Amino acid sequence: MFNCGLPYNRLDINPMNDDVKRFIIHRLKWLLIFMGMGTIIVFLLPFPFDLIAIGGLFVLLAYLRSRSEMKRFGGTGGIRGLFGSLSPSISGNQDRSLKYYCMNCGREHNEIACPNCGSKMKRVG
Repeated sequence: MFNCGLPYNRLDINPMNDDVKRFIIHRLKWLLIFMGMGTIIVFLLPFPFDLIAIGGLFVLLAYLRSRSEMKRFGGTGGIRGLFGSLSPSISGNQDRSLKYYCMNCGREHNEIACPNCGSKMKRVG
């Protein structure tokens, strides 16, 4: 009547594949780096200076970590690479292949208002 058994075999489910293990090891490595350097700073510097130093260390290590991940995943280096996804004008990767067409008369243009009819509504084509 009542089946207390599990509907699956526990040996078939393996949530720890290689990618998950690598991810956990990478996160633990950075956690230990943050905690180790923070502990050293706390023991070496007096009270008000250690908080300032730990804040600066946190910002510096976060920047270095993001830079190393950008290099690993093929991003561009430097400050331009960090802001590359925000605006193409900042990173210098302006894509000129986009063509804008007036929605009123259909003329292709790159101005704010259509030079033909003056309409400001345009579509990308």
